[in-house]
Amino acid sequence: MSRQTNIYKLKSHNTFKNKLIEYLRNYDSFCLLDSNSLGDNELDFLVAFGKEKELFDSLDPFFDLDAFINQSSDWLFGFLTYELKNYIERLSSNNLDFQKFPIIHFFAAQIIINVKKKDVIISYNNHYSSVDIDEIFSTICNTSINISSIPSINMKPRVKKEDYIKNIISIKEHLKLGDIYEMNYCQEFYSDCTDIDPFLLFSRLNSVSNAPFSSFYRINEHFCICASPERYLKKIGERIISQPIKGTIKKLSNPVLDKENQKKLLNSSKDFSENVMIVDLVRNDLSRIAKKNTVKVDELTALYTYQDLHHLISTISCELDSKFTIVDAIRASFPMGSMTGAPKIKSMDLIEKFEDTLRGIYSGSIGYITPEKDFDFNVVIRSVFYNQQSHYLSFMVGGAITIDSDPESEYEECLVKAKSIFKILA
Repeated sequence: MSRQTNIYKLKSHNTFKNKLIEYLRNYDSFCLLDSNSLGDNELDFLVAFGKEKELFDSLDPFFDLDAFINQSSDWLFGFLTYELKNYIERLSSNNLDFQKFPIIHFFAAQIIINVKKKDVIISYNNHYSSVDIDEIFSTICNTSINISSIPSINMKPRVKKEDYIKNIISIKEHLKLGDIYEMNYCQEFYSDCTDIDPFLLFSRLNSVSNAPFSSFYRINEHFCICASPERYLKKIGERIISQPIKGTIKKLSNPVLDKENQKKLLNSSKDFSENVMIVDLVRNDLSRIAKKNTVKVDELTALYTYQDLHHLISTISCELDSKFTIVDAIRASFPMGSMTGAPKIKSMDLIEKFEDTLRGIYSGSIGYITPEKDFDFNVVIRSVFYNQQSHYLSFMVGGAITIDSDPESEYEECLVKAKSIFKILA
């Protein structure tokens, strides 16, 4: 597909961003990716809307995704749900599904807007003329920003705290038996019969969290409002990198106390062992599609600081063997180890047993694929999901359970991770 571009200059980066979010109300399908100018993202703020063609759900999602990519010479945007695990391993998902996202969705967009500092680059296909794009840019700039407040919403836990603690005790029995070494256990908070403005919710959450892998995705009545700090998988040329997070602590306003918190996290043997176990899992996953002797750990448990949290992040990389496709790379490493546990298959089996809610797009991934077949995908965590048709609002949060886990502390860590979401909704 031939694309043309128009370039415009901005007076205010953030003002244009908020106007663009309002403008997206006109579309029933879009993908917005925001790095909040953090990390190594090449793109500050990227929006795709207007479906040119799409892959919507599938009975054979990886085969269809491979065909969809091969038939395209354009940018593609989309998401992968956690339940794709069932097409990789002999697993099943029978938990309650209130959100009902399609299992996979990718699309080629009519219009792509890339905001880089004060430059706006609008890429469009031959359905539009430069005059049309001038009008779209003008319309966005003249769009009013919603300054309404979000009503307070009572989010109910799907699992009572005492049952959550009982489940962790049971999970630790599996750890003692050697069935697993680590398992990511999550819980859901929800509100049914809720009317909320998802566009306003994303603007508020994004401004509070300032996360490097934030995203806002709509497919018909389904909305994913994501403030993720974590990258799942990135490809540049032949290089593939994964950056799992394991280890989280509050960022405190008092600099002295915050420094102590950072030291506490860096010296935590529990968090270090959690991280190293997932690093080993990712190394194993990448070795399946890597050129021989190219898998390496670039960073091990490095401290990263974001708006209200400190994280331990490791970076693992490899060179993709030429006999494998990018879909092969995704299949080999999905779902990401930070959201499953180790060993991965047994952990996913136990996740189904102990969790009450189908994960869906939670702990799945949102991202893009370029015409050159490079890509970048996040981990869908710290996210709110909204079904506008059923008025069901929810989010999930969890953590890694190891033999050293204290059930009460694990529950408190969940609340820390969901701090930005509770702050917006309460």
